[in-house]
Amino acid sequence: MSHSSRIAPYLADMQREIESIARSYGLDFFETIFEELDYKSMNEVAAYGGFPTRYPHWRYGMEYEHLSKSYEYGLSKIYEMVINNDPCYAYLLEGNSLVDQKMVMAHVYGHNDFFKNNFYFSRTNRRMIDGMANHATRVRRHVERIGIDKVESFVDVCLSLDNLIEPHSVYAHKQKAASADTHHPEGRVADAEVPRMKAKSYMDRYINPPDFMDAQRKKIETERDKERRHPERMERDVLLFLIENAPLESWERDILEIIRDEAYYFAPQGMTKVMNEGWACLAADSLAFTSAGLIPMSELVAGAADTVCDGLVPRRVYDQHIIRDHETVRLRTRRGITLCGSINHRVMLADGVTWRRLDELCAGDRVQVSGGQGLWPSAQKKLDWTPPSRVTLHDVAEQSDVSVWTVLRHRAGKQVRQAGAVAQALEAYDAPENLAVPQAVQKRVAIRIPTVVDEQLGAFLGYLVGDGHISRVKRNLGLTTGDEPQALEFAALGHSLFGLLAHVKWDDGRWRVLFHSETLADLLVDHERGLGLTHGPSARAKSIPQAILRSPEPVVRAFLRAYFDCDGYAGKQGVILSTMSDTLADQTQLLLLNYGVLTRKRRQKDGAWHVHAAGASARVFAEKIGFGLVRKQEALESYLSSHTWFKQESWDDEVVSLERGRQDVYDISVEETHRYIACGLVNHNSYWHSKILTEKALKASEVIDYAENNAGVMATSPGQLNPYKLGVELYRHIEERWDKGRFGKEWDDCDSFAARRSWDRRLMQGRKKIFEVRKLYNDVTFIDEFFTEEFCRENGFYSFGFNERSGNYEVESREFKKVKSKLLERLTNFGQPVVLVEDGNFENRAELLLRHRHEGVDLRVDHARDTLEAMARVWKRPVNLVTRLDGKGKLLRYDGRDHSEKSIEYVDAADSSFPHAGPVK
Repeated sequence: MSHSSRIAPYLADMQREIESIARSYGLDFFETIFEELDYKSMNEVAAYGGFPTRYPHWRYGMEYEHLSKSYEYGLSKIYEMVINNDPCYAYLLEGNSLVDQKMVMAHVYGHNDFFKNNFYFSRTNRRMIDGMANHATRVRRHVERIGIDKVESFVDVCLSLDNLIEPHSVYAHKQKAASADTHHPEGRVADAEVPRMKAKSYMDRYINPPDFMDAQRKKIETERDKERRHPERMERDVLLFLIENAPLESWERDILEIIRDEAYYFAPQGMTKVMNEGWACLAADSLAFTSAGLIPMSELVAGAADTVCDGLVPRRVYDQHIIRDHETVRLRTRRGITLCGSINHRVMLADGVTWRRLDELCAGDRVQVSGGQGLWPSAQKKLDWTPPSRVTLHDVAEQSDVSVWTVLRHRAGKQVRQAGAVAQALEAYDAPENLAVPQAVQKRVAIRIPTVVDEQLGAFLGYLVGDGHISRVKRNLGLTTGDEPQALEFAALGHSLFGLLAHVKWDDGRWRVLFHSETLADLLVDHERGLGLTHGPSARAKSIPQAILRSPEPVVRAFLRAYFDCDGYAGKQGVILSTMSDTLADQTQLLLLNYGVLTRKRRQKDGAWHVHAAGASARVFAEKIGFGLVRKQEALESYLSSHTWFKQESWDDEVVSLERGRQDVYDISVEETHRYIACGLVNHNSYWHSKILTEKALKASEVIDYAENNAGVMATSPGQLNPYKLGVELYRHIEERWDKGRFGKEWDDCDSFAARRSWDRRLMQGRKKIFEVRKLYNDVTFIDEFFTEEFCRENGFYSFGFNERSGNYEVESREFKKVKSKLLERLTNFGQPVVLVEDGNFENRAELLLRHRHEGVDLRVDHARDTLEAMARVWKRPVNLVTRLDGKGKLLRYDGRDHSEKSIEYVDAADSSFPHAGPVK
């Protein structure tokens, strides 16, 4: 081990511990040097992409200002950076908690192992810190001679073209394509063969005159030169072609070489993103749909439920974790949905495929919305509550087997018999909680106490939460309503549930229903064992009782129906619920999502929240919940019958605000799909790599969960696939297959479903295989080889696309070949278009001809034109691009001033090894 880190001694000790554990897992890495930086220094390094020194350019200053302002305003904070270098440099942020520093170190060793051992990083410059410094020196020399404005302007152009490289070229020994002409060693082109007429040697000069033969030879060579193209085969490394052939000044060529070198250095990180993993955590009060009901993440992590909904079906939770004092992002959507999680927590976007980190979301992004898909508890919630009682001196005497007089003498300090027993019994009598119970509680009339929260109790609580009240001062509870049927129903429920008779009266234009029972009030307001309702003036503090949130669907339905009878409205706008309570509005919106009712939650001018369901969701509300009051039923039916049809609802929502903060966050791991529904959004989970930090015994599952963290960058870029899904699950699948021997010809030839399902040769080669995969594969080859039909089916993959007719993102196909093709399409060339150089002397005018390899996706014309402008700046002549738009061939041209476009016959450039795709006509 080497520990040349520039960190405090306690962090150095921590590094030694983490490094030792990492090596015990079989990880192999370069020497690792940690540096601890304050936030200003960290922002400087981050602005340079993790390197201490970069060439001068305005974008680095802009990035530094952005990072600094974000930190100062509490919007963001950088936790970790690591550089692919030998030795490997990594940075720790000064002031992070010990847990954060441990997690960063563990993550760094994973990245370091991947840098050192993965084939696609093997050709990168292992001394790139020095390389970047050299680049900076070269560019600064040009700035001194040419001027900063001119150099920066050209760097801008080069950066706009830095993706036009051939990422795989560095891994193969490319042979120069053979020319159509034969070359002499001296470089002179061989003489062209001119057809000769047969003749005797002595007659040849007369039948084939030398002057004529020379003229024919020159004619053939001229025609051949016209047909010759450069390059002879299409070239994918556009930057290399420009460096070798563009009429550049020496300083321009040098800068273009620098940009190309750095583009190749960063390319492997883009090729291995699916193998990245972070950890995903939500705030403690985030509500998740579980088998135990709608419960907060803190209780889910504590073990209150073992099953969650992944947006389609229930899934088992198999691991939990808490991260203390973590930076968070709280998002709010147009519909009023809120979610708070760690900055690297990911949620699913509206396309149903892409995951986006919370710190990468922007206002205007659209996220997918979901309920628990009908996941409810199966058993009614039990009520284990008994009325409060006070221990009396008579109880003490009876327990001690003495008289009350003896107890009084003992309390007065006299010597009595059974003194020890009396003293022990008096402990319960003198306890503060006993003395807090009023003595009058013994005189209360007993009431019936329900043993479970059933539909009747659900409805009773719905009325109380809506228009009810509990007064500890006046010692009563009840309901105030303008509807007599509602008043009578509430009174009947009180009698049926508790055996109490209500006082019902008409008072000042409304019905008042009152129950006088301190015991019932105690049951309703007891937060520990009772029902936890509020009392007194508490409209803004009301919430749905936890017992209801943990109840089966019929009980929840009864609660919501009674609650909507009180605070709900049906009319021309659909169904609207009004409440002053933030919590009550949030909980109601989430419960309605589980019924398939999509709502919009808005704050009104008077401070009240309106939870509004319209259109198709109002119909679902009528079918699955409805109103109890006849007049509201009729109003809802009138709204529904006035519409012949409703527009199909899109279950996605727009992000409208993002706020930064800090708090403890909670993480779970979910089987198979590794996602769950919380706060109405589809959330991504992670299997946190605590195993490395806690020095647990080595297990294959721990190796997999750690190995999938080993790629270069934790963050997933916008528009990329879910890396955890395709990384962790594929690693797990590979490990299981090679442990059980599910590979080879015999496995492939097995057609019996039962045999394949029970197949287990106990080879236990999974751990060896995943390290082999880590070494040899990139994202495309990883998926191409190991993404099997069985894996696709078991994990429920499907392809998603935008339907222009419906205006919604919809499932396109669940067919294995189409799904796999879609995945590979999005990963190939980092999802960017492939552009090749076809001719450097197009139409013999020294113009550049590029060809877009069309692979089913049209170019964005605005991007294509910007690229042509940048290319023309480098080529210094007009530039042309062949592509296909809307199924028709197009030739786009930029002459240095104007853009033009014309229709042509398009031939696909299926393979860059082809000499040319065909003439442009």
